Amino acid sequence: MIKKTLYFGNPAYLSMANKQLIIKLPEVEKADVPTSFKEQAKTSISIEDIGVIILDNKRITLTHGLMEELLENNVALVTCDSSQ
Repeated sequence: MIKKTLYFGNPAYLSMANKQLIIKLPEVEKADVPTSFKEQAKTSISIEDIGVIILDNKRITLTHGLMEELLENNVALVTCDSSQ
């Protein structure tokens, strides 16, 4: 099975629930919008389907539980800094 490569170039909250990567966008979380819209903006992806995650923003938050699960599933986690 081909694993997915995920690229995050914007601020995001990344966590885990039920072996799923949960992605939340802080702009939507903080915005004055209905709760139903906030729930629709939350995305989940099965961790076993992920091969590489690239983090290219200083305002990305990851939970320790997520990092542990990524390690257990041999997911490559690449972080980028501001240098070119």
